[in-house]
Amino acid sequence: MTLRSRTFQEYVQGPIQIGMGLGIISLLARWVTGTTILSSPESMVKYGVFGGIGYALMGAIALFMFSFIGKRVRQDFPVGLTIGDYLKARLHPLGYWILIVILVITSLHILFIQGMAASTLCQFLFDTPLYVGLFFFFAFCVLYAGFGGLKLIHGFAAFQVISMFAAVILIPLYFFVKEGIQPVYDGIRLYHPYMLVINKYDLWSFLFAGLLVGFGQFFFDLTSWQRLFMIEMKKVRLTFSLAGLIWIIFPLSFSSLFIMVIFTGGFTDIHSILAGLANKITTPFFFILFVLCAFSAITSTFGACLHSLASLIVANILEPLQTKKSDQQKIRMACLLSICIGGLVFVATLFYSPNLLELLFYSGNIYSALLAPILVIVFSKGKVADYIPISAVLAIVASYIIQPHVSEFQSIWFSGLASLTILMICTILTLIKNKWRIVKTKP
Repeated sequence: MTLRSRTFQEYVQGPIQIGMGLGIISLLARWVTGTTILSSPESMVKYGVFGGIGYALMGAIALFMFSFIGKRVRQDFPVGLTIGDYLKARLHPLGYWILIVILVITSLHILFIQGMAASTLCQFLFDTPLYVGLFFFFAFCVLYAGFGGLKLIHGFAAFQVISMFAAVILIPLYFFVKEGIQPVYDGIRLYHPYMLVINKYDLWSFLFAGLLVGFGQFFFDLTSWQRLFMIEMKKVRLTFSLAGLIWIIFPLSFSSLFIMVIFTGGFTDIHSILAGLANKITTPFFFILFVLCAFSAITSTFGACLHSLASLIVANILEPLQTKKSDQQKIRMACLLSICIGGLVFVATLFYSPNLLELLFYSGNIYSALLAPILVIVFSKGKVADYIPISAVLAIVASYIIQPHVSEFQSIWFSGLASLTILMICTILTLIKNKWRIVKTKP
């Protein structure tokens, strides 16, 4: 289908509604990310084996819970292209634009995280300047997702998910059959005994904060909402639930990949672990499989998020501000936006390189603050008041103000609690005001 013959709806959603099988593949292609590959092992190194298990459970539970939200959304709003369409129907203009701005910021942050994951793998794999590897990565993602649209994204998704499954199943299986379990267990007890401890305060803080961040991120994700409107309505809940159940395999398997390395000695960060992994995977077939898996995870997530963000900007930001455009003009704008966004993230990735796990939780205050408002928006009837999205903004600002004085986990808890508290206070005041108005109008 050429650029001239496509409609904008086909660019965003594809030509037909998808069933459960393709829906699960599409969700896995989005949520098996560069952070799944790199941050789940890093959380295991920092918080122990149960940190890796907890990371897997957080994502699975969040996807499962989103299935209930998804069903409610499709019942109330059967037809839509993006989350922006739904928010426009449920919010007044001020609240709508507040959440649209937050959506754009969080989506750019997700793209930057994937760029950082690509940067880490490029440094690990290629003996070339970093900008060369990153340029080809970003160019590929812009071409296949930004220009190709959803049809090409789904065309790549099956291969990407198959390569990820093959790597996370075959590589650990080959290694543990070859080496055995006992040497690995003895090595962890010798070099990293803390990894087997469960009663660590930091571990529980990580898990509770991770649940807040995970729920907020999954419930407020552009791509998940876009897939929600593509899936047949009667299959929404089962599709998201099964995707969560299957997703849990990936972070656990990626953690087992790095267990293959850390039992042989001390490692300080993800770069040293990657170098050790390269020495362990001596068979060329398995090394190529690992490389394919890693880049499939990063490109599928980056491509899906880039396409969703460009679609949101065209459909929900540019279109309301301009005169009516044809489908071909909208698609051209989406392609141009994909180039601009890809270039922006490329430059940011080259000049800024924070720790991946810290980067993942840096936006935790935002997602935690959004959790209560998005639930209220979904489960309320009719349009909701502006104080609901405003409560999220106030909570985010307050949490970043106190962040230098508390731990990163405490600021995440504070953000979610502050948002909920502001919501409750405003709701109570609104009810009292309405009741008083009714009393005054009675004769």
